Amino acid sequence: MIRLIIDSHVHLCEPPYNKDKLSLKIADGTVISLPFIRADISVDRLLHDMDEYHINKSLVVAFPGIASNEFVSKVVKDYPKRLVGFASVTNPRTNQSIRELEKAVDELGLKGLKLHPSCQGFSPADTEILPLIRRAAELKVPIYIHTARSWPPGYFHHCLVDHIDILKKRVPNATIIIGHMGYQRFLDLLAILPFQQPRIYAETSWGLTMIADMFGVDFATKFIRKIGVDNVIFGSDWEGNNSERKTQLSIIEKMSLTKEEKEKILGENVITLLKDT
Repeated sequence: MIRLIIDSHVHLCEPPYNKDKLSLKIADGTVISLPFIRADISVDRLLHDMDEYHINKSLVVAFPGIASNEFVSKVVKDYPKRLVGFASVTNPRTNQSIRELEKAVDELGLKGLKLHPSCQGFSPADTEILPLIRRAAELKVPIYIHTARSWPPGYFHHCLVDHIDILKKRVPNATIIIGHMGYQRFLDLLAILPFQQPRIYAETSWGLTMIADMFGVDFATKFIRKIGVDNVIFGSDWEGNNSERKTQLSIIEKMSLTKEEKEKILGENVITLLKDT
């Protein structure tokens, strides 16, 4: 039996918890309607679902317009043994984002930074975000960056895995989590992870399930070993629905990985990630 499971990517929304669906304004001013009901993304629902799937701890990400840094801070302080908080910033291109991050870490106690290039209107290869990334590295907080899974549609060019490669070379001491394993561009991980500087990880939500669905569990196993078991962390992108979490856990169980390798992916690598930052 796996000793420790940490979900490295979950979402919450702030009250009210009613039947309304979420909406979000992205960087270009477009308002997007999301298919998630507020009542399904509450703290109580998250903790219930964690217990159901034997998740020991989750990394909760803030998101502008959905869950503020202050809200996430309060939640993780209420449940310090179960939840760890990642901050967000309003505009990663600005100096204001540095002040927001500093407050989130120094005053609110958050342990990481979540960036969403397609929603926030930037590419990880943009030089304008370097001051923020360098400050995150100085503060020793990991940076989760959404990649490749094009949401909202039309912004795929902001989310390419090779842009992470450029960013990591510019800020080699940054700890970076590649969200969704690069999804459609998962093979690009082969150009980064086996040869990259330390402190770079691939988070599995949606990417692992797509790989296993299209190419089979044996291929997915070989791929994870190729990019390095030590570089992979389990995440579900939980937003009130357990389907992705359930599918992934089933895939990992079927993989011909050793128990030790599975334990690394499902929890121990996240512990190492947070200790190293």
